[in-house]
Amino acid sequence: MKNILVATDFSENSHKALEYASLIAKVYEAKVYLIHTYLPYFVEPGVYADSLMMQEAMNEQHESMKAKFVPLVKQLEEAGIEHETLLELNDVSSGVFDAIAEHEIDLLIIGRTGSGGFFNKLIGSNAAHITAKASIPVLAIPQQLENVGIKQILYATQLEYEECDVLAEVFALAKKLGAKVNLVKVEASFEPDIQSDQQFIDQIKGTFVKEDFEITKVTAENVTDGILKTAKAQSADLIVLAAHHRNFLSQIIDPSKSKQVIISSPLPVLTYQLKGDL
Repeated sequence: MKNILVATDFSENSHKALEYASLIAKVYEAKVYLIHTYLPYFVEPGVYADSLMMQEAMNEQHESMKAKFVPLVKQLEEAGIEHETLLELNDVSSGVFDAIAEHEIDLLIIGRTGSGGFFNKLIGSNAAHITAKASIPVLAIPQQLENVGIKQILYATQLEYEECDVLAEVFALAKKLGAKVNLVKVEASFEPDIQSDQQFIDQIKGTFVKEDFEITKVTAENVTDGILKTAKAQSADLIVLAAHHRNFLSQIIDPSKSKQVIISSPLPVLTYQLKGDL
């Protein structure tokens, strides 16, 4: 991991997201990019504004946004982390994904600010589309989080698809952070058993023979409840999700079909997009 992108709306929780970026950047010696996207102010109806006035207003807006980077940059400088700021005149999704491509970003981190904040603008009603489009891991930091740290990782497995590539990344992250990884499979009615769980359990255990982890199966009314309750029971401080088919994604993210693990979780949630055919 060489490059981390932190999408910020300059809210208080942006500092918390940056603390996680700093935590991960230090162990990987990675560079942190800070991005904020914005659209130009609209002129009020009935107010005359020529092109010069509009340009002056846009310049003032740009300088105002630049000033808001100062405390975040100071936070990175004090941590001794290489960094760069990106202030883009663009919509949220386009700006973020353009930056991911241009700067070869390995991890996107977002501070969730609530139902109407920056996070929901990015993945709210377009959750399945954005998550499917994001070819890199996305770490969402909840607003109510108090302590920054990752020592217990809960990985939500489906035991139906090849997940070893993602698990390898999760175990590597855990090793860097000195954390422990536990896997949980939630049995829910919407998720049919395509193949025997044991086949994938044996594959995972055979691939990661040197790793210390447990695989737990739980039964719940839905995936969301199962994951959150297990995370609490295991005192997890990070939830990891990996999926690549619409049913699981919609249950995890789409607010009309789930209790929103990502949006409502009191813990940071790291989401991977599984590779391969759907």
